[in-house]
Amino acid sequence: MPIPLLRTLPKTLLLALGASLLANPSQALEQQTIQPVSIPRYVDLEATLEAVNQSTVSAQTSGAIKAVHFDVNDQVEAGALLIEIDDTQQQAQLQQARANLAQAQAQNEDAQVLLQRNTRLYEQRTLSKGEFDSSNARAKSAAAAVKAAEAALKQAQEQLAYTKVKAPYGGIVRARHVQLGELVNPGQALMTGLALEPLRAVADLPQQVARQYQAADQISIQLQHSQLQPTDVVLFPFADERHHSVRLRAELPAGSLDGDQRLFPGQWAKIRVRTGERNGILVPTAAILQRAELNSVYVIHNGEPRLRQVRTGERFDGQTEILAGLQAGDVIVTDALAQLAAISRKEQ
Repeated sequence: MPIPLLRTLPKTLLLALGASLLANPSQALEQQTIQPVSIPRYVDLEATLEAVNQSTVSAQTSGAIKAVHFDVNDQVEAGALLIEIDDTQQQAQLQQARANLAQAQAQNEDAQVLLQRNTRLYEQRTLSKGEFDSSNARAKSAAAAVKAAEAALKQAQEQLAYTKVKAPYGGIVRARHVQLGELVNPGQALMTGLALEPLRAVADLPQQVARQYQAADQISIQLQHSQLQPTDVVLFPFADERHHSVRLRAELPAGSLDGDQRLFPGQWAKIRVRTGERNGILVPTAAILQRAELNSVYVIHNGEPRLRQVRTGERFDGQTEILAGLQAGDVIVTDALAQLAAISRKEQ
């Protein structure tokens, strides 16, 4: 009966609701006939947010560390100079490569001029074929030497450029692996960093859930205060050998927030996978009167509203699933508090 529940609500709330009903009496009469609807079936999986861009920058040349411009937790812009390696050796190699190129070009010019002269003489039949072939071979060799010297110069320029290690993308420094003055060699780790955007949620799907995945629109990312639709979803085409699960990665939209809070790599999230549909009963959340552990709904019986206890399930956009207590054809009041206030006003 409604009377015990009425006594548990504050009088101020009942008076306020009663005043509202006086201004709009039809509010308490709004009703809804229960009809079964199709409800999506979901599986929620624990996920971790990770940076899409995260990597360790390694040395591509050898030398002593001359300068370190950033440290752990520093914000870095894309292209910023992270570390400088002493370039004395690379500068010397560059000068040598330039000198070799100049020498090769001079020898090539001489060989090409000689070839042109010998070609005319050969055509005039004043030069033997053996001498002509020899000059032709020397010209080809000189031209090839120029190309080799140009390649060596390009390599020397790249080695010099490698002495200035720059950030491949904007982000923060997670770890610094070298110290000032330390000698490094190609392949040695220098710094580890990550970009705060874009992010992706990563979860391991059980095999039976992975089999039901068909398209990206089945996936949503559940955060503490918000829900996001991923811009891209990748389901790995193989299972983990140890746990026999399949990894799924869902990329978050750019500028994603959890309410007003910024998201960071390493935070927990949930990946919700829609695996099918089922029949069920949904009612407006406002139709449910909740006191402590009890949930009730006003059901119209012989023209009068009667409280009926129900068992609730998940919520979907302002509606709540009813697991037990209602059936198709029942007529309910869509605003339980408004109906409660109407009953209170009637009893006064």
